[in-house]
Amino acid sequence: MILLERESKQPLYLQIVNTLVQEISKGTLISGLKLPGARKMSEQLGVNRRTVGMAYEELELQGWIEVKPKVGCFVHPKIPLLKPKELGTGLPRIMAENPIGFDLPKQPYFPTKKIKSLDFKPLYTLDDGFPDTRIAPLATLGKNINFLMGNQSGAGLMTYRQFYCGDIRLREELVKYLAETRSIRVSVENILITRGSLMAFYLLFRTILLPNDAVIVCEPGFQEGFEAIKLAGGKVIKVPVDSDGMNVDAVEEICKKQKIRAVFVVSHHQFPTTVSLSANRRIKLLELAEKYRFAIVEDDYDYDFHYASSPILPIASSDYAGVVAYVGSFSKTIAPSLRVGFLVASKELVEQISYLSRFVDSYGNTVLERAIAMLFDAGEVRRHLKKALKVYRKRRDIFCQLLQQQLNEFIEFDIPEGGLAVWVQFNENIPVGKVETEARKLGLKLPSSEIFSTEENKPNAIRIGFASMKESEMLEPVQLLRKAIENSKSQV
Repeated sequence: MILLERESKQPLYLQIVNTLVQEISKGTLISGLKLPGARKMSEQLGVNRRTVGMAYEELELQGWIEVKPKVGCFVHPKIPLLKPKELGTGLPRIMAENPIGFDLPKQPYFPTKKIKSLDFKPLYTLDDGFPDTRIAPLATLGKNINFLMGNQSGAGLMTYRQFYCGDIRLREELVKYLAETRSIRVSVENILITRGSLMAFYLLFRTILLPNDAVIVCEPGFQEGFEAIKLAGGKVIKVPVDSDGMNVDAVEEICKKQKIRAVFVVSHHQFPTTVSLSANRRIKLLELAEKYRFAIVEDDYDYDFHYASSPILPIASSDYAGVVAYVGSFSKTIAPSLRVGFLVASKELVEQISYLSRFVDSYGNTVLERAIAMLFDAGEVRRHLKKALKVYRKRRDIFCQLLQQQLNEFIEFDIPEGGLAVWVQFNENIPVGKVETEARKLGLKLPSSEIFSTEENKPNAIRIGFASMKESEMLEPVQLLRKAIENSKSQV
């Protein structure tokens, strides 16, 4: 029953220990059974006698066996008698191969939609709007982390903390940053640090929603945000989005007919369409929130990248009634995998959310948060954003020009005023699903249209990012996209 993997990094004696523990747990080796002596076991396994001795010592320390001097080693008598399982002939089954062994209750709501995974290594990739981490200040961030880990002041960050709102230094820097860049004037008590914006949405909706509470969203929109609403027991009500953003008149009509708990809106560069909410609609939405007493959940994931002019200030900057919860992150500002976001809201709401936060992410990543705070303090974030804005604006112009040259007869799009992506709509005779399939055959990975599609609404469009590509990296994937479109047309 013991098969040793001699190439494994795990010591042989621990392999013996783990196998015997599994067989005792299954009931194959029952309580009181005498085990072979060390010499006999070593001969059978082809290992040193001392290796078996170390295994038996470890099993005795863990309480699995009992060693009787001059008598032998026995499975511990206090191990419960189990019905023996059939002895296998190969390696023990791993957990991943076992079916679930208990009754799994059906949750009122649980995410079921799965994005199709690509089981191939693409030659080229078009994403849905990623930043270029090659120009981010990651080297400086790494130096900050190394400094903290090797410095006495950093040691204090590695212990338990009393509060659950995030590193105080980072929140202090955000207070200054939000005031300077967005005219959002708050204190550290208004800010909670999260592992990205999605965690912020989950905590927020879990706090403000009761079962079946209604939340108004845009269609098409950010599906994972909608999932957070449903996980919290909320009900999603969809309104259309046009060139001026969310249709606020439709919001008002719904409010006249039923109680609304919240409105979930992307104020800048709406996902996926890239449009921004117009100034007059922002004012009206605030008025409606005060009149009908609902919360505005403002997702502002890439406010920093606006090219045509200065962006309209966030809704939160004009909130004098405490109705806006503002969510941002550093995923686009620095790098997606940092998973550091922030939620800005009234002190009472932040305090309530912090109680729930400790069960999701008790102590956060204080070292990373402090290292990011050091980037702000040294002016690195502002310098990076100034550089990135210039780089991304140039890439947007070149990419849109390339789309017009290569794909003009197949698609329609507006040059985005900001953000990191273009909303590309295909002609009616070019189904987006077929384009995705044909692109995969050619070795091109496209953003999945499923991330913003629902059963009721399936836009014949995809969102294509330009920021993560240098100018020299754009032509080949766009040419492959053209070929995929031509191949899909011939099948219609």
